[in-house]
Amino acid sequence: MKKIFFIVLSVFIFLAMTIYSKSQVVLKEPENRVEIAHKEVFGILQYGKVIFEHQKHVDSIAKIVNKPQELVCQECHLKDKYNDFVFSFQENIKNPENLKNAYHSKCLICHQKISAQGKKTGPEILSCRDCHKKVNEKFEVKYPIFEFDFYLHDKHVKKHEKDCSLCHHIYDMEEKNKELALVYEKGTEQSCYYCHDFTKKRGPELSKIVKVAKEKNLNMENSCHKLCLNCHMQNKLQGLNAGPLECSKCHTGKYKTTEELKEVSRPERDQPDKVFLNVEEGRMKGVAFKHNFHEKNNKTCRVCHHETLKACRDCHSLQGKEEGGFVNTLTAFHSLNSEISCQGCHKQMTSKKECSGCHYFIAPIKTEVGNREICNRCHTGKKEPEEIKSFTVSSDKVKEEVIIKHIEKEFEPAKIPHYKMVKKLTDISNKSSMATYFHKDIQTMCKGCHHKSKEDAEAQKNKPPLCASCHSISFDSKALGRPRLQSAYHSMCIKCHENMGLEKPRKCHECHERKGSKGNAHN
Repeated sequence: MKKIFFIVLSVFIFLAMTIYSKSQVVLKEPENRVEIAHKEVFGILQYGKVIFEHQKHVDSIAKIVNKPQELVCQECHLKDKYNDFVFSFQENIKNPENLKNAYHSKCLICHQKISAQGKKTGPEILSCRDCHKKVNEKFEVKYPIFEFDFYLHDKHVKKHEKDCSLCHHIYDMEEKNKELALVYEKGTEQSCYYCHDFTKKRGPELSKIVKVAKEKNLNMENSCHKLCLNCHMQNKLQGLNAGPLECSKCHTGKYKTTEELKEVSRPERDQPDKVFLNVEEGRMKGVAFKHNFHEKNNKTCRVCHHETLKACRDCHSLQGKEEGGFVNTLTAFHSLNSEISCQGCHKQMTSKKECSGCHYFIAPIKTEVGNREICNRCHTGKKEPEEIKSFTVSSDKVKEEVIIKHIEKEFEPAKIPHYKMVKKLTDISNKSSMATYFHKDIQTMCKGCHHKSKEDAEAQKNKPPLCASCHSISFDSKALGRPRLQSAYHSMCIKCHENMGLEKPRKCHECHERKGSKGNAHN
């Protein structure tokens, strides 16, 4: 009976939380408002959250104390032992009652002082609903993630004359005096995310440093605010051009595309333009890798360098080792289920609208199965990357039109604009360097439809077998995985059009006329 009660109670709580979460309204434009809740300290809130008008307070206090905006922070925010502002109110108070009293006394005393000057201000007495408004309980303040892209990085590098020590540091776990553990070491500069992003699982080396960062409450939000905002304020106080101090000026929700960032300089860490990926004790030929090409076609280095900016081989050996979580070379480069492996990343690219018309039907190559033709495309053994060449389609080799009439009964034969389709797919391929490299020639493009045909097995070159050669008109009960001819045509053609977002043809009469209805209008 107790078991049934707890099951019912669990379902009730789940439904209640679901309904509550759906009732939450995310403020898409927070307009410099801040949500005060501290659920990590208070747990369930008795009176709900406070939506705090941060910029409104900054502007008002600046007028009252007759000081510039950058000097107003000290009215509310504390400083640490390094004389830097801490941009989380009273962050060291972990006791709920003490934290509540700190807010109430700090806010009310300030309001009372301003009121004593005969100026308009907020609540002067402790009246809960003046701040903990019922209507605010359904709102959720959620700023868009700020993206410190290559453009902004390059801008800071130039402004500070390549003084990387202003932002970058490492944490020396071997240093006994923890006050001296945070140091700058040239040539070790890398992303803040590696040590301050607590949402990712880290390997043995980084996990120790992340643990220290957690103890200091330096997640990405706190560490970036502390570093960036303090620097911006110092520059403003010195009369120098500086970045913004307002929330909405950084958290805009607008992000540069990879195309927009292509001509922007990448961070310099003596990285090579080309790398020959070769495992000495391995049996496969090495791979010529264009590092600078991949730099220009990704928004961050973390797309590949997920743990540190070290070379892949430093963590992922042929057999696997502790530093790389025992993920071996094969898996690191070829895992289809990973966004950061070569093959996994390429698989994601094929899901794009312009690619999925063909790739929807082509199963990704599993490394353990092996395929000489596919493997040899990368494992050439040559140290220099192959030059990427686009190719054109000749109407002499590709039929202008194909007429499908094997199964005509109630419909007229379907006329397929064969050359036009092949030309379109080829043009799409030529616009992508990755597609051009892997497609290589027109025969590869043909496999999008002629998916089981092998060029070296064809009796006549450039003339793959007809669909009817494999797909029989009637269903073959002995070949359950092979659809009958009509299903093969319809599933291949219609699904391709859907995946590529083509408006037509999808309806019957858009491909073939019903017999006896030529010249008549269709519904």
